[in-house]
Amino acid sequence: MMAIRLIEAKDLQEIAGWEREIAIISFGEEAITDIAFHLRKLEKAVQRERSGMLVWETDECIAGWMWMSGRMNSVTQDVYMQFRSFYIREAYRGTPGVDALFGAGMQWAVNEGCQNIVGHVHVHNLPMRALYKKYGFTPTHLTMEYRVGRKEEEAQND
Repeated sequence: MMAIRLIEAKDLQEIAGWEREIAIISFGEEAITDIAFHLRKLEKAVQRERSGMLVWETDECIAGWMWMSGRMNSVTQDVYMQFRSFYIREAYRGTPGVDALFGAGMQWAVNEGCQNIVGHVHVHNLPMRALYKKYGFTPTHLTMEYRVGRKEEEAQND
């Protein structure tokens, strides 16, 4: 049986590990890998943003996780929804539950009255880029970075 539900306290430890993995994918060597940091971040967020923190549960385990939160553009004052996290346990990647979880998050944002949804993704995270594209997201910004002292051949591989 598959269920998509709000996050619960019993989920926090496992999801903190997933947040660590997301950080490594997104930030590489600069990632914060301390599980306690991610656990504290989630505990605080649950108090403020629980309605946008969805868990996909199937086969008596957590198979996926999505976190969305409302934001406001400081210049225009427009409200938008931001994807904070999306993670699928490896054994469940590519299954219909992935779309069910993503779709549930999108529907939640629409139900909240959101007209714009923003997701940030590392340029090398092709699976997430493909998922965003599947749901009609289009690229709007690209961050360029230069690191002093980085070997030229490493820079060419990026």
